[in-house]
Amino acid sequence: MESMNMIGGLGNIVVAILIIGISVPLVMRKIPMNHIYGIRFKKSFESDEHWFKINHYGGTQLILWSMPLLVIGLLTLLFPVRDGGIFTTLIACAPLILLVPAYMSYRYSKTL
Repeated sequence: MESMNMIGGLGNIVVAILIIGISVPLVMRKIPMNHIYGIRFKKSFESDEHWFKINHYGGTQLILWSMPLLVIGLLTLLFPVRDGGIFTTLIACAPLILLVPAYMSYRYSKTL
């Protein structure tokens, strides 16, 4: 297996597992309001209720959108890309998929 496939595949898997692990306490509403850990928008700091709702929603979205990243990582390891062209670039940019739940969480915070 080429080193780029190994790096890309394992990198995406590690990022996905890390994001899922960080998001679980948010979904379970275990993280109190703070300025370090959580989904931190202006609206999040207006009340504890907003904090927990936004973090629950954001954590759920992060977990859901980490699944495709995990699958991309696994597929990269199982079916290595040999060309180093566009597919390698897409694999390297796959973590950018996590911008989608970030935007969705921001939009959700605006509804509160």
